[in-house]
Amino acid sequence: MIHLSASVGRQSFGLGAVALNLAEVQLRQGWDTRIWCLDTVDEVVNQPECQGFPLERILQFPTRGPRFLRLSWSLQRAAAKGCIPKSAILHQHSIWTATSVATRLWSKHRCGPTIVAPHGCLDAWAVQKSGWKKTLALLAYEGKNLRNASCLHALSMAEAEAIRRFGLRNPIAIVPNGISTTWISSSGDPDNFRLRHQIPPGRRILLFLSRITPKKGLPMFVECLRNAGKEFADWIFVVAGPDEFCHKGKVAALVNRYGLASSVRFVGPLFGIEKRDAFAAADAFVLPSHSEGWPIAVLEAMGAGVPVLTTVATPLTEIVEAAAGWRVEASVEPLTAALLELLGSSKAVLTVMGARGQQLVADRLSWDAIAAQLGLVYQWLMGRRIRPSFVLPAV
Repeated sequence: MIHLSASVGRQSFGLGAVALNLAEVQLRQGWDTRIWCLDTVDEVVNQPECQGFPLERILQFPTRGPRFLRLSWSLQRAAAKGCIPKSAILHQHSIWTATSVATRLWSKHRCGPTIVAPHGCLDAWAVQKSGWKKTLALLAYEGKNLRNASCLHALSMAEAEAIRRFGLRNPIAIVPNGISTTWISSSGDPDNFRLRHQIPPGRRILLFLSRITPKKGLPMFVECLRNAGKEFADWIFVVAGPDEFCHKGKVAALVNRYGLASSVRFVGPLFGIEKRDAFAAADAFVLPSHSEGWPIAVLEAMGAGVPVLTTVATPLTEIVEAAAGWRVEASVEPLTAALLELLGSSKAVLTVMGARGQQLVADRLSWDAIAAQLGLVYQWLMGRRIRPSFVLPAV
């Protein structure tokens, strides 16, 4: 069982954590899991999530050419002619890079099953971003890879519908991302986080922790902060995450234009205990995205007992059903209304909401349960059982 991800290092953010956590739990459940990636050895070793998965089971392949393409001739040779048995399954995480060529070669030369998980990359908003590059990728390799996958892996019914709208007819397994029981039972130090980033003790914290990239909706949310006016006076918006496409500069310029510089703090990427401290310090978490698959950051917030404000791009309808936060349309007016309600909530109310979210993910979205579901998909693809009920048939 191979999990193929262009990266599992820190720069992969939530996507690498998905592959690592899934592979680690599946290994415990009896699967001979391995990870193929294009990271350097140092990038793998410095990823805190690797602590639970044996490093000797992570194979790194060197790349050639532009980094965004993730082209690796050695990966392609291994996929076509490597020493892994032909009956093995390859599970690809995310698309659009040249790792998809390796998946296609695996299917063509080994006749082994392949599962492709787009992780939200076939959502209409995501497809339009850098559309000309994706059009070229579709023509060159991605179209064949997607059409010939034994099964596609959607994280929600909404993503499955997006996959069908894209024109793909393959079977689709609907299995969400999960959260580790270790994360749920862990704790952070809020005082350490406040001290490290010089956040006054009297200010309540609204946390964003994800990539700072256009699809995450930060400019739209800054508009909401301006609209909140004096209701936001006792709060500080902490923006944590790596900058993509120089988007941080655009967000910071908007913050300055609206006179919010004293109430918004950019703290850079957070990993390991620093990330856990951030969630411990947060009164609430926000992810105002235009497009998502099944965001790990939201699961981490809920697992840490932090109430969530997000948009309908996040397919976790259970947030509202469990009264664990807010999930609204991805536009300024509904986001502002939800933000004002959040800002007006007492610490006690937010604590209760956070506890509901934590119980929800513990009960339904642990990696153990998710890995067991995917195990049924693998057994079906190997002809060992009938198609599971959560796998949509080919059309």
